[in-house]
Amino acid sequence: MSGRQRAILGYAVASGLAVGLGVLVAAVWLGPQDAAAVRTAAVAAYVIQVVGFAALVSARGARFFVAWGGGTLLRLGAVLAAAVWLARTQARPPAPLMLGLAGFLFVLLLLEPIFFRMGLRSE
Repeated sequence: MSGRQRAILGYAVASGLAVGLGVLVAAVWLGPQDAAAVRTAAVAAYVIQVVGFAALVSARGARFFVAWGGGTLLRLGAVLAAAVWLARTQARPPAPLMLGLAGFLFVLLLLEPIFFRMGLRSE
């Protein structure tokens, strides 16, 4: 397994643990509908972050900045898409979902440098 693959796998595991902890805390402190909204946000943030991180770690040279910008646009687009979806459908309580999505994206974004450096060091 290459260093980049280890970095992606490590990031996916650590992100899963962070998201799982957030979902457990939400389940304890929030009502069932709000906790379901936080779970939805957690799944969305996890998928977005792991895909974005994998693209970033796999990029080299000038493609690095394309992957970095693409990941930023992906996150922004996800937040905007969630806001539009919630405004049209009211499928979930908007406040916990939007706050959960922004919070999970932020926390998972803070984990990226740790695993990004790990992938670079081993190559």
